Amino acid sequence: MTAAPVFRDYSATSRLGLVLAVTGALGFGLMITASRMTYDAGSNPVTLICARAGVPALLLALVMLARGTSFAIVPGAGRAVAGVILGQLGITIGYLSAVAYIPVSLAVLVFYAYPILVAAVLALTRHSHVGWTAALAFAAAFAGLTLALTPSLASLDPRGLGFALCATVAGTILLLAADRLPPDQGMLPVCLHANLATLALAVPYALITGSLAAPQAAAGWGSLAFVCLAYLAAFFAMIGAVRYAGPLRTALAFNLEPVIAILSAVLLLGEALGPVQTLGAALVIGALVLATLAERPSPPLPPPA
Repeated sequence: MTAAPVFRDYSATSRLGLVLAVTGALGFGLMITASRMTYDAGSNPVTLICARAGVPALLLALVMLARGTSFAIVPGAGRAVAGVILGQLGITIGYLSAVAYIPVSLAVLVFYAYPILVAAVLALTRHSHVGWTAALAFAAAFAGLTLALTPSLASLDPRGLGFALCATVAGTILLLAADRLPPDQGMLPVCLHANLATLALAVPYALITGSLAAPQAAAGWGSLAFVCLAYLAAFFAMIGAVRYAGPLRTALAFNLEPVIAILSAVLLLGEALGPVQTLGAALVIGALVLATLAERPSPPLPPPA
């Protein structure tokens, strides 16, 4: 007699994945506002970049040693891993430096244009068909950035805008490279090597220029620690979210990240957006959601046995 098939309900697993995705978005969103708070306490981007790369690298190495995870990159993954490392390096330097010169809310809006830019690159290289939904998202994001930046363009520090644009391009490189990673390439070694590459560049620069500057208040030390730990917690939450909820649900939840970053900048830093800039921000965030919905959904993976 053939046993009847057993049907499992993965709804609890999906809910866990959604909780992890929201947790990741919260961590990444608050991290950038905490960066600005660290600068306001007397520190600077070079110090924060060194700490943001060093602490996670140490903790990742300890986790990998405890789990017996290999530090090696699998054969054939070298070019893709190099692209991910380059992208992560550009995001770390560009995004964390941008908020030292321009308001957090504007840096967030410029940076989060990168998912739309990815869609445009894929369409231009004929690796993806862009339908009307994705095209509309691209147009909305461009219009939103124009509305958000135009009122304060004359007073914006060009260094901050340049760093934010650097982070946008780097985010595009990271996503395109990550898509080429072999299925058997774990993310822990990739993340560790990315942080080590950042340290290899930032630490010598800091020592040569003597530009390390510790926060001058307890609150600054707290925000610096939060940036380091929030990044690592959000990274693990993102991996877990994709594992349990699937990439589509994770991407939808991560659209909260720019919203959280802007709201935290308003509440914690006293930043304010004018009516036109608020409309622009809404267009950019709406474009992110629209672009995510244009992707074909993937079912959540079952829990590990």
